[in-house]
Amino acid sequence: MFSFLDFLFSEERTKNSLTRSLGQTESSFVQGQVKDVESDRRDINFYEDDEVNTAIVHTRQDVVLLVVIMQRTNILLRWIRFLLLCILILICYKFFIG
Repeated sequence: MFSFLDFLFSEERTKNSLTRSLGQTESSFVQGQVKDVESDRRDINFYEDDEVNTAIVHTRQDVVLLVVIMQRTNILLRWIRFLLLCILILICYKFFIG
């Protein structure tokens, strides 16, 4: 089984990093190496097109759901901050003024 960490610390990567062109960045080099390794794998193309499209749709739905949850959480945190500020103002008024 291919592991990305195994790839990062492999001798082949070290050898290739010495021979790559100066204009190529480290990230594009790593991306190219991962593409090369993935293209050599024989078990990578066993998904049907319908399964892939369904997975893409489900992923998009999950991302939208996460965005909505984060927006709602952000609104709730703003309200909590506002209420804590009001409580702090009341406590300061109680102890320092009245």
